[in-house]
Amino acid sequence: MKFVISFLLFCCFLCASSCNRKSTHKNKKPTEPELPSALPVFKQVFNPEDTLLLNTDTLLFYRRSACFGFCPTFDFTIYQNGIVKYDGIQHVDHLGTAYRLATDSWWVSVKSELRKFDFYKLAPVYPIEPELYIPDLPNTIITLKETGTRKSVIDNHHAPKELKDFEIFIEAHFQELFNHR
Repeated sequence: MKFVISFLLFCCFLCASSCNRKSTHKNKKPTEPELPSALPVFKQVFNPEDTLLLNTDTLLFYRRSACFGFCPTFDFTIYQNGIVKYDGIQHVDHLGTAYRLATDSWWVSVKSELRKFDFYKLAPVYPIEPELYIPDLPNTIITLKETGTRKSVIDNHHAPKELKDFEIFIEAHFQELFNHR
């Protein structure tokens, strides 16, 4: 008999605790996911050790690749902390690596230019038809990461006008950043 009463008390205890858990769970407000900040917080100054960018994510990567002639070959990389890295590879005025620090307003103007068209809806490679690809032409490669989504576009030729306009804008924008010291 004691066993039956103990068993019934144990069952009542389990029911009461599970009901209590359910009611407190219903009253809890669901937590909303944190939204990323509108702008990355760029550094205001940087030291030489800040150029060791091993664990720093890339916001934008821009490459002009080589061709079979004398095409300028270079890379620009904007990191999440605002450091911009230039690698002049060949047929450019400045060979080697250089660093600058972008401002939030500089990055806002880049994002504003990107919003003029939907970069994320572009095809991954232009021209779209593989048989029209011309190996002798330089490729422009743009990789953008925004709100956790990364997209790369390779432009050999026949890209939409909006992408060509952005390529002209971003090259001039990078040049402006690296010409002002």
